[in-house]
Amino acid sequence: MKEVVCNYAIARFRPYRETGEFVNVGLVLVCPQLNYFGYLFETRKHKRITDFFPELELEVFKAGLGGLLQELARITGREQEPETNQYVLREEAEVGMARFRELVRVRETLFQFGQVGTILAVDPRTKLQELFQYYVKRQFAKDREFQELIMRRRLAGFLKDAELDRFYKTDQRLGDESYHVILPFVHFQGNIATKAIKPLHLDKEGPTEIYRHGDAWISAVKRLRQINKAPKRILFTVKAPKGKSKKSAAAEEICKELRALDAMAIPFANSDEILDFARV
Repeated sequence: MKEVVCNYAIARFRPYRETGEFVNVGLVLVCPQLNYFGYLFETRKHKRITDFFPELELEVFKAGLGGLLQELARITGREQEPETNQYVLREEAEVGMARFRELVRVRETLFQFGQVGTILAVDPRTKLQELFQYYVKRQFAKDREFQELIMRRRLAGFLKDAELDRFYKTDQRLGDESYHVILPFVHFQGNIATKAIKPLHLDKEGPTEIYRHGDAWISAVKRLRQINKAPKRILFTVKAPKGKSKKSAAAEEICKELRALDAMAIPFANSDEILDFARV
C-alpha cells in the first residue's frame, strides 16, 4: 500500500489562560483518503499533570478529559479503530476533514489543539502510535536519558569500588546566571571545578540522532570555556556504534570535535583510562 497524506494535531491541557502553560496529553489524526479519524490520549498516568500544576485539583483534569473523549467518540461515531485499507469517495473524505477542522479550531477551553501538522504514512494507525510516543510519551528523551542513566550508575559503582567516589560531587551545576549545564561527576579544589566525568551515549538509531546529541555537548563545552566556567579537565566516557558505518563515523567525528576542545573522549569500556583520569 502506498503512502497517504495524514493531518494531526496535538491536544494540550491548558488550565490557566493567564500563563499560557500547557501539557501535551493526546493526539488526533485524520486521513481523509481512507476515511480514518483516530485519537490517542494519556488516561492512566497523571503525574505529569500534578507535577506541572500541583495546585490544581486532579478531578478537574479527569472530568475535562472525560468530556473530551466523549465528544471524540461522538464525532468519529466509532467505538473501535476503523479499518484503513480502503479508499473512499471525495465527498466522504471532505466530510471527515471538515469534522477534524471543527474539532481542532482555536477555542478557550481547558483542552486545546496545537497547529495542524501534515505527514505521510502507509498505515495511519501506526503513525498515530508513533506520534503519540513522540509528543506525549516523549520516547526520544526517555531512550536517551535511560541509556545514559544506566551508564551513570555503572560509572558511580566503578568510582565507589576504586574508593574514588568521595572525591567527586554528583549532579553539579556549572556555569553562571546566563548559561549552565549539569555534570554528573565533578571534582573540586576549593570552589573551583578541576575535573568532570560525563557518560555519553552515541549508539543511537541513526547518524542524525548521534550528531544532535553530540553537538549539544560540543556546544556546552564551548560555552563553558567561553565564560571561563569549564573544569580544567573533562572526560566523556562514550558508548559508540560497533563496526564501520555512517553511525560509527558520526560518533567518531563527535569525539574528535570534543578532543579538539581539550576534552577527553574514550570508550566507556576502557576502565583503566577512566581510573587514571579519576584519580586525584
